[in-house]
Amino acid sequence: MISAVLFDLDETLLDRTTSLVAFLGDQHSRFAAGLGSGSFETWRDRFLEFDARGRVPKAVVYRSLLAEFHGDASLAETLLSDYRTRCSRFARPCDGMASTLMLLRAKGLRLGVVTNGETEFQARHVEALGLDSLVDAVLVSQTEGFRKPDAALFRLAAGRLGVELANCLFVGDNPVADILGADAAGMATAWFRCGQEWPPALPPTPGFVIDRLSDLLELTNQDPGPKKLSPRRATWP
Repeated sequence: MISAVLFDLDETLLDRTTSLVAFLGDQHSRFAAGLGSGSFETWRDRFLEFDARGRVPKAVVYRSLLAEFHGDASLAETLLSDYRTRCSRFARPCDGMASTLMLLRAKGLRLGVVTNGETEFQARHVEALGLDSLVDAVLVSQTEGFRKPDAALFRLAAGRLGVELANCLFVGDNPVADILGADAAGMATAWFRCGQEWPPALPPTPGFVIDRLSDLLELTNQDPGPKKLSPRRATWP
């Protein structure tokens, strides 16, 4: 039986897109004079495109934006610093985050967060969401020295919670870093698809597919025993 549930942070517990858009509105209003031509809506949309769901470094994103909109190039470092220090003030949880975590804990499950990123930046978001009091462990790649999909980070997480890999369910939105990474490490998986399609170039998703965090309340009753790892390609519920 599943005895622990591990979560990615961005777009799994943190509604990253909603949070980021709220921050960008604030940032644009404060720095508009140096950001160049175009409306906020155009600037916001291009930021999200350049950002590619967090896969592109923000230093690159800001330089690209300022160049495209003919803004003040010297603002790039200021905007980046502002992002790092203020973005967490706009952190919003994914629907049902707190209630789902509390109910999973009430079932006796150990809970953890495993996220790639900079320690200080991610710690601010963990604090803003109140996750320190809702989970048993938080692992950030910069602190631990490994990044998902490295199996070493998943092994560290299971060890931190004192459970076997085969008894862990990993929940995340990133097909490669979260789902294929956790599966390769020996964990059960639940892909939180967030409106995405599974990339056709990848092998089929090896675990469950969920659209709501609350789906986990019944999903954690499933037995992810080792012999069941490969044929679990079912959408839940």
